[in-house]
Amino acid sequence: MSFKEIFKQKATINKSANARVNLIGEHTDYTGGFVLPTLLRFKTTIEISTNEQNEFQVYSAHFKEKKIFNDFIKSKNNDWVDYVKGCLFVFYDECKHIPNTPLNIYISSNIPMERGVSSSSALCVGIIKSLNEFFQSQMSNKHIAILAQKVERDYIGVSGGIMDQMVSSIGIHRKAFFLDCLSLKYQLINIPKNWKFYLVDSAVQRNLRDSSYNERYSELKSAEREMGVEYLGSVKLKNFNEKKISNPLTLKRAKHVVTENDRVLKAIECINNKNISEFGNLMIQSHLSYSNDFEASTKDVDQIVENSIKAGANGARLTGGGFGGFTVSLIEENKLDKWLTQMTNNYDINNMFEV
Repeated sequence: MSFKEIFKQKATINKSANARVNLIGEHTDYTGGFVLPTLLRFKTTIEISTNEQNEFQVYSAHFKEKKIFNDFIKSKNNDWVDYVKGCLFVFYDECKHIPNTPLNIYISSNIPMERGVSSSSALCVGIIKSLNEFFQSQMSNKHIAILAQKVERDYIGVSGGIMDQMVSSIGIHRKAFFLDCLSLKYQLINIPKNWKFYLVDSAVQRNLRDSSYNERYSELKSAEREMGVEYLGSVKLKNFNEKKISNPLTLKRAKHVVTENDRVLKAIECINNKNISEFGNLMIQSHLSYSNDFEASTKDVDQIVENSIKAGANGARLTGGGFGGFTVSLIEENKLDKWLTQMTNNYDINNMFEV
């Protein structure tokens, strides 16, 4: 059903925000390090108009459900509408000169949910972008990203970084988004035309609130305390002193982040030099670290990565927060047909997507 069918009027604002795939750099964002995502074609679209019944009405095309509320109190059962309430709360709190105007909000999306491609961040960025335009509050895209992160971190309760929101708000398709998550300085880098990235759905659903994501966050913060640094991202690989961390498990987690930061910087060089082989090797190293040191992969995911490389991919890895979701593979264009043929012997073509 359309906006007009649901709310019996036309939408005033229509804005979209895209999902992202992280090419390399996992769990380096909230540790003040570097990341290298890019936008996907998947997107969430938000339509808004004023509500004349003096209440907030929100319709989700995905859930085929309308929610009506007059306050921004979070639900007790982690309802999807909490993300909308959180965006409204954070936006109105930031723009105190704007009255809490009741709205009709229509949400439609083709982003796969709980697959590690930032469906929730795209939703938050899309809503805040729509509110920004609706109220003409003239926020920058960076400011919108910061507010969207605040929704997920402070209202929803996911201890994530700023990467997803920044690339969703600012990124451009087919450009790598190199981000320093501490300074928020970024660079858009052209991806060589003959580099083809493909997602393969592992069919393992993940929910960051229910997974071990927050546990990993705590382990890395423990590592920072033991090393006496504010952010692990400030620790260069050559200066990494493993003896400062007494807990073997915490050491493994920290080792992943420090080596991963180094891999991101090397990956930038590979793109600039159009060195697809070395970029692929970095992806493989990243996955092994993610699986062995960070223990964020699964047997099914590891198998997809292995099969992808056997099929001719230059590199493959689990992407996103971990514990399921998508893998991302890098294939040289002239090898793509062979790779697709071999991969579709084991996996449904409908679960494979070009970046």
